[in-house]
Amino acid sequence: MRSLALLVLIAVVVPSIASAQFDSGQISGFVRDSQQGALPGATVTVTSERTGSRRTTVTNASGFYVMPDVPVGSYAITVELQGFKKFSQPGIRLNAASQIAVDAVLELGSLEETVIVTAGQSFVQTTTAQVARTIETRQIQELTLNGRNPIYLASLKPGVRGGTIGTFDPDSVSNGSFSINGSRADEVLVTIDGAVATRTRSSGSMLGAQDVDTVEEVQVLTANYRAEYGRSSAGQIRFVTKSGTQRFHGDGLENYRNAALDANQWQRNRSGDPRLSNGPDPLQLQPVGVPSRWPDTAAGRRQQGPQQALLLLG
Repeated sequence: MRSLALLVLIAVVVPSIASAQFDSGQISGFVRDSQQGALPGATVTVTSERTGSRRTTVTNASGFYVMPDVPVGSYAITVELQGFKKFSQPGIRLNAASQIAVDAVLELGSLEETVIVTAGQSFVQTTTAQVARTIETRQIQELTLNGRNPIYLASLKPGVRGGTIGTFDPDSVSNGSFSINGSRADEVLVTIDGAVATRTRSSGSMLGAQDVDTVEEVQVLTANYRAEYGRSSAGQIRFVTKSGTQRFHGDGLENYRNAALDANQWQRNRSGDPRLSNGPDPLQLQPVGVPSRWPDTAAGRRQQGPQQALLLLG
């Protein structure tokens, strides 16, 4: 019975730990005064701008703080220390597996006064030498993605050859047949929220097609990535799915494809056959989707179940 109870405990605890192992990042930095002196004991709070969840830590004797395993998203950081004005910096974007440094300089004053940093800042990873490209939500929404299969977003990264963003392959389980830095197509690993999505016995295919409306970001690692990613000699294509928010919301979408909007092919125009030269191949595809999302089930934690339902009409 003890062995059975231990196995049940492992089965419950290990997945909950592993689920957040790879789809998170790290925020760290130094807190100093205007003379660049270290400020130990300062309270640093990281607040999710999407869910409102908070995490707090305290700077050490060197004024350094670190916040590991922070889920992907946008955050606001506040720093408080008695005798200094409150420091606040919103709009900090954290991508998967990234380690960014956010330093704070506190000015003398009372905690009732707040210094808000609003100027745009590019946070550079200084703790890792990995070569990567992250395609974020805004790019995914604004790019013309033929077939709406997000696997082909990987072609935006230099060094990735093969399938193109214009490939019409909406329900394919292909891994894109990419060659990363000259590698073979079956040497690329695809993961979804850190879980392996590559079929080990079928080279070049995934466990299933990914819905573009559920994707928060696509990250492509091509060189010098850390050892924990492993399993591939070429590169990594990593999907991070969207999490819940503080409010109920949804989207409506329609993709309209019709041959009446297309130009005819050169070969068809030169065929001499009126049935071919009068227009392009007939095509009419009009999927209508009604995706919906719901709030996170717990503050600061991603939902373990599906976060979006998609109904296709037509």
